[in-house]
Amino acid sequence: MIKKPDLNITPFVDIMLVLLAILMVSVTATTFEEKQVQLPEGSKTHLSQKKATINITIKRDGTVLVNSQKYKLKNFLENFNLEFGQYDKNSLVYIAADKNIKYSTFMKIYSDVVKTGFTQIGLLTK
Repeated sequence: MIKKPDLNITPFVDIMLVLLAILMVSVTATTFEEKQVQLPEGSKTHLSQKKATINITIKRDGTVLVNSQKYKLKNFLENFNLEFGQYDKNSLVYIAADKNIKYSTFMKIYSDVVKTGFTQIGLLTK
C-alpha cells in the first residue's frame, strides 16, 4: 500500500508570520520626506455679491414689506427676484407674518423666496 504524502503547512505559516512582523516594524520605522510644493497664484478678482439680511414682513391686510419697501402679493416673485436675485444665496432671510393672515398667503411668499434660490430662511415668532 502506497502512503500519500502529508502536507504540513506549519513551517510555511511560521515563516510568513515572521516576514509579516519584519514588514510591520520596518514600515513604521520608515520616515517619509515631504516634498515642498509651490502652489500657483490664484485669481485676484472677487465676485461682488451682496450678502445681507433680508427682512420680509407680511401684514394683516396682505401687504408685503421687504426691508421696508412695499411689494404687491400678485407680482411678488418677479419683483423679489429682480431686486434680490443678485444677492448671495446664503444670505439670511427672515419672514415675519401676522398670525391672522391666510396660510396660503404665507406659503406663497415662502415658496417664492425658495424659488429665488435662498436657502437660509428663518421664521420670526413672538
